[in-house]
Amino acid sequence: MGLRDLFRGKSDQEPDNKKTSETEKDNQTDNKENQETTNDEQKDDTQATDSNASVATSVLTAKQKLADFTQQYNDHRETLQDLLFGQQKEIQTAADQLNTKITDAQKTVDDTGSQVTQIQNEMEEASQKASAPYVEKQTVLNGRIKENQDKAGNLIDQVKAINSELSGLNNKQQELVQAEADISAKFKSEKDPAVIVTLADQYRSDIEDNKGERDKNATAIKAVDDKREGLKQQLQAVRDKLTADQKQLSDINDQLEKAQIKLASDDEGRSKHLEALTEELTKAQKDLTQLQSDSDQKHAELTAVNQDIDDWLGIPVPVNGLVLDSDSEIILDMDGLTNDQFELMKRVVKRFIDRGIEHVGLYTSQFTLNLTDQIARWTSNLEVKDGIVSVYNPLYNLQHQGKIGAKYQLPDNAVSDDWNDGHTERTLVLPNGWTLKVHYYNNGEQISTVDSYKKDHLAESSTLTMAGQLTSNLFYNDDGTKNRDEYYSQSGLGVLNVRYEQDEVKQVELLNPVGMQVQAFDNIDGFTQWWLKNDFSKNGLLVGSIENEQYRQLLQVTQGEPIALTTGAVADSDDFKTWATGLSKQQYLVDNYETEMKIIKLLNQPLTISLLDPRNLPVSLGTPLGDVK
Repeated sequence: MGLRDLFRGKSDQEPDNKKTSETEKDNQTDNKENQETTNDEQKDDTQATDSNASVATSVLTAKQKLADFTQQYNDHRETLQDLLFGQQKEIQTAADQLNTKITDAQKTVDDTGSQVTQIQNEMEEASQKASAPYVEKQTVLNGRIKENQDKAGNLIDQVKAINSELSGLNNKQQELVQAEADISAKFKSEKDPAVIVTLADQYRSDIEDNKGERDKNATAIKAVDDKREGLKQQLQAVRDKLTADQKQLSDINDQLEKAQIKLASDDEGRSKHLEALTEELTKAQKDLTQLQSDSDQKHAELTAVNQDIDDWLGIPVPVNGLVLDSDSEIILDMDGLTNDQFELMKRVVKRFIDRGIEHVGLYTSQFTLNLTDQIARWTSNLEVKDGIVSVYNPLYNLQHQGKIGAKYQLPDNAVSDDWNDGHTERTLVLPNGWTLKVHYYNNGEQISTVDSYKKDHLAESSTLTMAGQLTSNLFYNDDGTKNRDEYYSQSGLGVLNVRYEQDEVKQVELLNPVGMQVQAFDNIDGFTQWWLKNDFSKNGLLVGSIENEQYRQLLQVTQGEPIALTTGAVADSDDFKTWATGLSKQQYLVDNYETEMKIIKLLNQPLTISLLDPRNLPVSLGTPLGDVK
């Protein structure tokens, strides 16, 4: 970083081999002369001189070695910076490409998934629509079947209960029949007549009771059996309904199946499309997973190189110095400079000239005829080499077009020609009654202005250059107000007219070489803006104080390449980042290393910065431990 890069391969402190050689030669000569001296006192002086020369040579050598090492360090650091940030850019580019692919793949997954879902929904809707009439009947039949199944189950349970009851009654009837048979058998088995007579009535009574019981039980059996038969009939009726409903349900199921088969046949194309989309979705999801994995890998690599950048460079962005050659032209914006800014501009000029820049230009938007004197003062104060600069100014450049024409001549037919008492003003009276009042530069022989009076009022005022060329004519109305200004090139041709109304600029007219108007503007600023856009140099580098609004506007209008002059105090301004954002290129010339680091931190983007004061020698240098073997 810094102005060391202003010219490639040229150190900011180049070895002065000639000076070193001359020093060594002088030392050798002194040593030889001292060796030839035989006086003891001279020998002591010789030893002291040798010691001082040795110390001086050692200091010079140490300085030179440090300067050489500094250049080597800067070169190696720049190489490492280029490599690391090149690697970062390569990885970031790959990561960005992967992100783009991931976005596209995710869109493919989303779009394909949406198509799959849409087709599935359409097919489901079509299926539901085709199945709806049958499903409705199925629902009704299933409800009835369930209901009848429940009824049949209930009836079966009742029949089972009645069968159990009937079985009990039948068993009881059999027992009663068996009891009657047992009574009869016992009665018949008696042989004793007396017993038979005694038991006859009892047996008769028991048999009658048994018969009554059997008759009653038989009646109950019949009633239960009748009830069972009724339940069986109900059960059969339910089963008949159930069978009929099941048959109808089976028919409906068959119809539904046929409808679905037909629907499937009709949707065969859509089904194949769905299958193809499903395969495409699966592939897209697989590709997306792989891309995300690749992206994770690139971000890991990016993290590693960013750590290297932080460890080895200490700044998050690449920063290079200005690279110019001797043919480059710097154009200094002189508008609105404060005293401090002018002093800083002097350092800029010295720095560039010391680095071999041969072309210095000065820009100002001033609309004045006295610009030549101002340019001379600036050139002198800036200590421009050989005092030669290029001037960039709308009026100045127009008036310096073409070859130098003939000098202005006063009329030679004056009826009177007189000087005032102080010999500062010459008055000529012409035959037509006009009066000319002539003034000279520094009371010398070169005319500066000629005021022409018609009767008693000023009609015209002419301004001449030091070389004697007419540069402008200002015409007045009879009431003393300005009418128009006519400006001329050094060849004598009219180049610009400024028309007035009540002493206010009404219109500015740009003329071609034959005096025809080619452009018109409402004011001087409009003319200046047009000139900047159309005639201003596109090759020079515009140097100016970034805090000056005039400089920023100049860059905006001309789209010129900036070198923004910045100090630490300016970088501390709340508006600095806004000013910097407006630059077409991030190129800065700063006062010192501290300001450079401040700008790097503030802007956090690739920068081109050079230093007016490149001195920056740390107490020690160190590299990340363990990174280099």
